[in-house]
Amino acid sequence: FLSDKYADFIDANRKEDPVERLKTLKRLIHDLPEHHYETLKFLSAHLKTVAENSEKNKMEPRNLAIVFGPTLVRTSDDNMTHM
Repeated sequence: FLSDKYADFIDANRKEDPVERLKTLKRLIHDLPEHHYETLKFLSAHLKTVAENSEKNKMEPRNLAIVFGPTLVRTSDDNMTHM
């Protein structure tokens, strides 16, 4: 994800209405540069496969989010406190 869009993704995820949250997140994702979008699509498919095998690998979606979240979505100043 682009660091200059960090706040937009965080704000979108904080929306109370799940339909509006999803709509906003989809728009932000589709607005990514094509190479970012294609990489995210590939990574998402892979992480879905990993999560589907969580009984064996213990990598449920929550664990995957803990591991990959800070790498994928972070502020431009790279301050771990803000993450």
